Amino acid sequence: MRMTEARQGRLIHGLAQTLAVWLTAALAVLLVPHPAAAWAGIGVGLVASVLLGQWHQRRSRADTAVGAFTGAGLWPILIAITLIAINIVSMSTSDYE
Repeated sequence: MRMTEARQGRLIHGLAQTLAVWLTAALAVLLVPHPAAAWAGIGVGLVASVLLGQWHQRRSRADTAVGAFTGAGLWPILIAITLIAINIVSMSTSDYE
């Protein structure tokens, strides 16, 4: 039982680390007005997440690497869904229709 809890903790560490990478990338995208630089920020976020997973994998931290690789795909999707939902709600409550 303890082995499973330890593995789950390490998996969450990988997910949390990639969340920090993607939040930084999203902040950079919001702060940079040029579309090309924004796309570059997204690319850097993806590469940084994959490199983080590779780093954990080489250090024999397989569970943390799985969390990092999962976060490389999971967090951008969840951030995009959140931004779309915020946009839909703000448009539905807007007085400028």
